[in-house]
Amino acid sequence: MSSIAELLLQTNAAEQWKRIGTERRVGVLMPLSSLYSSRSAGVGDFEDLKLAADWCARTGHTILQLLPLNDYYHSPYSTFSLFALDPMYTALDRLIGVPPSEIAPEIEAIRERFPTGLGCIDYDVKQAKLDALYAVFTRLDNAEDHMAYQDFAAENRDWLDDYALYTALKYDYSPFSWEQWEPEYRDAEPSTMLAFTAANDVRIRFVKWLQWQLYEQLKAAKQHANAIDVQLMGDLFYIVSRDSADVWKRRECFWLDLVPGLPPEPAHMQGQRWGDQPVYHWDTVTEAGGLMERRLQYCEHFYNIARLDTVSALFKMWYIPRSAPDELQGVPGFYYPDSCGDFSQRGRDALTKLQSFTSMLLCAENLSPACLVYTPVIRELGVPPINFQRWDKDWDVRHDFIPPNELHPVTIFTLSNHDTSLWADWWEREAGTIDASKLESFCEQHQLDAARIQRRLFDATRSSAGKLRWRDTVSTPKKLAELVGLPMEHIGAFIHDYRNSYGEKEKLWAQMKLQGPMREKADREIIQSAIELIFSSNAVWSIVSMLDYLCMLAIIDGDYDQYRLNRPGTERGRNWTLALPVPLEALLEEKHCSSIRQMIGAVAVS
Repeated sequence: MSSIAELLLQTNAAEQWKRIGTERRVGVLMPLSSLYSSRSAGVGDFEDLKLAADWCARTGHTILQLLPLNDYYHSPYSTFSLFALDPMYTALDRLIGVPPSEIAPEIEAIRERFPTGLGCIDYDVKQAKLDALYAVFTRLDNAEDHMAYQDFAAENRDWLDDYALYTALKYDYSPFSWEQWEPEYRDAEPSTMLAFTAANDVRIRFVKWLQWQLYEQLKAAKQHANAIDVQLMGDLFYIVSRDSADVWKRRECFWLDLVPGLPPEPAHMQGQRWGDQPVYHWDTVTEAGGLMERRLQYCEHFYNIARLDTVSALFKMWYIPRSAPDELQGVPGFYYPDSCGDFSQRGRDALTKLQSFTSMLLCAENLSPACLVYTPVIRELGVPPINFQRWDKDWDVRHDFIPPNELHPVTIFTLSNHDTSLWADWWEREAGTIDASKLESFCEQHQLDAARIQRRLFDATRSSAGKLRWRDTVSTPKKLAELVGLPMEHIGAFIHDYRNSYGEKEKLWAQMKLQGPMREKADREIIQSAIELIFSSNAVWSIVSMLDYLCMLAIIDGDYDQYRLNRPGTERGRNWTLALPVPLEALLEEKHCSSIRQMIGAVAVS
């Protein structure tokens, strides 16, 4: 037995690891909303996941990581439901009990109105699909006669009935959030709900039928993937939207007068406020038979692995009064539990409960520096954190990237994800820089002329909006202090930032063992070397974003910022609208698969 297997099988997740296997694996991140095929109607659907799994099998990947697939607004992390799947992903040509000829005209109309291959998603396709599906449902005489549907509706009535009713209310009573409804609707007064249900029976039955179709389609995608040794990784997004069926009917599970965020820190002097979403009443939602157990049980139908979003919330979370002015961001907040609590034990207990609720293997987001405090506990429980190569450093001693052979094996190693820039964009515009906001804060603290200091320290020709690249001549901390005009002992935090960013590209260049002088542009050799670097690490799994692969293949060739999926903290715009520049059939061509397959074959992974 290998040492990594011994380590994993001694953890609280031993049974899950036995089921998945303890061998090293390579996976790929493919957001379904960005995928499409020749048969897609406007956007990728659950049938397209089978093609994505085929690509994985052809190239040597055994994990397919997905983003949340729940019914959502303009972000998959802002959803209508903790359970319901998004109708946008319905494969219209794979409906159970619907003859192909019955829906063929609607499919062609949607394909004509919402052509794929344009580089972005038109979210109006969701309503177009809903309209088509509703029309078909109302034309069918026996849509609900399937025993499988009746079993589904009975087994899931604890969430399905509320979701169907809430969805119908949003359609036929008021599109606004439940908090703005008349009291009898806001508080789901029984006689009012009975009357509404009777008057809108068709709509409510349609919503349930559609969720059954989605359930069957996504379950079939998982079965297809597992049959070819591909494991599906789902995403357990942290919080459901305030405007959701779950919050409307399960208010005891949420603190409605609080919202989540982050405390003030040097990079964000006012902290952060994450919108207007409620926060969980954790003691309630983690009870046996409670909301989290039910949610995990439902996800098991679709996923083998689940990524826990904002895992730090299991330990402690920064809560902000909802009534606080938005402009104050995170300043009025507080930690819950308070600083006197044993955060490690609280998180351990909560995570252990979640593990006991499911057969899925859990892994954890690891984006925030706050997560580092809890990483040992997470690993002890057999939950691998997802580490990013660009931030996986010895920040305090060597000020350099951690060598791949020193990485803790209970780790998932990656280059980028949905919330980061593409790796090639990081290399060209971010590596070797500090945020301009840090310079502004430093100069404000020491009453320095920011414009003058910026000219002295940073190379304008290699800097970009918000990112400042050090001049080569600022070669030592002593030189930095001289140019700033302050003693080294007075600028310790700024020197710390300098040590961790100056020469960053050169340090990684050496670690990738590339020859010759460091090159500024992210060419194929550099991108491939970065991918091979994470493959060569000790991490039990390595996961690469499909977007990073497309950069390596030169399908995406420059202008990398335009292919970013999401920019956290910004409102809508292009966020979450990205579609890949090529369809899945093109990705499956041997000329694209062979080089990736060879890279994976060169390392000892499953």
